[in-house]
Amino acid sequence: MKYGSVFAVVLILSALGLPAVAASPNQYSYITVSGITINLEEEQAHVTMEYEIDRGIVFLVHLLGTSDLKKKLLLISGFEEAKFQKLDMNHAVLIVPAAAQNYGEGTYWFPEHAFGIEVPEVSVISSQMDRTYQHTGALPGIGYFGR
Repeated sequence: MKYGSVFAVVLILSALGLPAVAASPNQYSYITVSGITINLEEEQAHVTMEYEIDRGIVFLVHLLGTSDLKKKLLLISGFEEAKFQKLDMNHAVLIVPAAAQNYGEGTYWFPEHAFGIEVPEVSVISSQMDRTYQHTGALPGIGYFGR
């Protein structure tokens, strides 16, 4: 009976590990990202993340709190200094106060940026431009003008 219980536990733990082995490039842990939108407003960025949480984990996030979810989303976004404006089970909005450098006279530079995963679609929006990148883990530096 003792060995049967050990075998059952090993079998369950192995089954839980299988989804991690088959993870897609846009998945980090229990989070699968579908898209990120970065709205650049002078030096500040509003980062909107769209994602899904594995069904079995949603209950645990509700039960244990969102601190682990927040930590993982910050790693995925690459903006670890960001603050959460909104957070739910499939959508988050982050505020990054110093995302870009101010070069004066209304000109700004958003430096090259790396994400923690490959994101299926990233949109970068400023008052003069709207760029979309497909299946990328990084963005090039982008110059833009303020309002």
